[in-house]
Amino acid sequence: MQDLNQTMISDDQEVFMTVGFPEGFIWGAATAAHQVEGGNSNSDAWVLEHAVPSIFREPSGDAIDHWNRFEDDVALLAALGLRAYRFSIEWARIEPREGVFSRAAIDHYQRCINACLERGVQPIPTFHHFTAPIWVARDGGLTSAKFPERFARYCEKVARELSGFQYACTINELNLPLFMREKLVAAVNGDLKAAAEAALGSSLDSFFLFSPREAILKQGLKAHALARDAIKAQHPNCQVGATLSIQDEQAESGAEAFRDERNAQFYDECLDALKNDDFIGVQTYTRLIARKDGSATGAEGAPRTMIGWEDYPQALANTCRYVFERTGAPIVITENGWAGLDDTRRSEFIREALQGVHHAIQDGVDVRGYLYWTLFDNYEWMSGYEPKFGLIGVDRNTQARKIKPSALVLGDIAQNNSLVAPDIVPTPTRNFSPDQESSPVGIG
Repeated sequence: MQDLNQTMISDDQEVFMTVGFPEGFIWGAATAAHQVEGGNSNSDAWVLEHAVPSIFREPSGDAIDHWNRFEDDVALLAALGLRAYRFSIEWARIEPREGVFSRAAIDHYQRCINACLERGVQPIPTFHHFTAPIWVARDGGLTSAKFPERFARYCEKVARELSGFQYACTINELNLPLFMREKLVAAVNGDLKAAAEAALGSSLDSFFLFSPREAILKQGLKAHALARDAIKAQHPNCQVGATLSIQDEQAESGAEAFRDERNAQFYDECLDALKNDDFIGVQTYTRLIARKDGSATGAEGAPRTMIGWEDYPQALANTCRYVFERTGAPIVITENGWAGLDDTRRSEFIREALQGVHHAIQDGVDVRGYLYWTLFDNYEWMSGYEPKFGLIGVDRNTQARKIKPSALVLGDIAQNNSLVAPDIVPTPTRNFSPDQESSPVGIG
């Protein structure tokens, strides 16, 4: 989001110092229903996963069985020292048929909220995390003129029935379809589109991730605004916002105009529409360098994460600065993470990203929380189960959870509300070791 030679946070490693974050800073981790719960068979994504051929590498199946294990999973999060849990409420479970709401599903999510509150964890529900009921998709999904009101009705019902949350996200990564259209739709061949249409009863465009630009900027933003108002009507003191996928857009010399075009295309219109919300959720993973040849990728030869992105933790502070300078809105970092098997590097990535965030806060950027993506290794959409973002590993044969050392690193930062030097990290006092497996029914 700046010239390549004017990076806001130095690429050089800085000496870590003990630095405190603002009082009340939110520390936690995030998940999404479809990626962890399992068995989300009434959703559009489930149908597309089982299409032949499919854009998905593999079906989600039972995922990590979070639907049945949420109490133990929340207990794990709390035991780590984290005090916030961002999870999503699955629309396809709540309203499996239009106008028919599932009491069992609503009660389930209230139990999820209660499990958080009982353990001193702040629940942060997201009302839409990519997936929707099949009936919504078959009627055009986000492209339907009915979508905003349908989504708002669902949000109003859920907000009226559920209690106990002080923060909420309406739509996850509202702008992500702008990227997906650019990167994937053009590459989807006729067989994939035909299979998707046969399975879902509509075109691939009805799936949220593939909605056209005009639907995002008209229908998506309207849906967010109506949902925000519906939630706040039931919970006037709740802080409500949407989250955006915002990567650190940089430029090589001579490509500054292209970088600015990318900012305008992918971020600015959404940011301008959201600037008066209670907060903006920032979700950053990497940087993209605009080049004179019209490409935008990570630095050549730089280390990559398991998902193919450049390993560049400095991106997070840069995007927070960009968002705040454009909007002046409070920021909650609702996702940031590192995918790979080297958990030592994951710990370093977290520290380096937070060091930059702390500098941004010192410079006046209003950042109010950090939610790591993700609490568990889980189902990463088209990439399947291979990418490993989690603070906690999962044996998918037994569903046993395994704490990674990075979870303790973030937990200690959270408990101290400070980024402390690696050699003076307090000895964990929790009742498990970093390499200990938890039982399927507890933390062991």
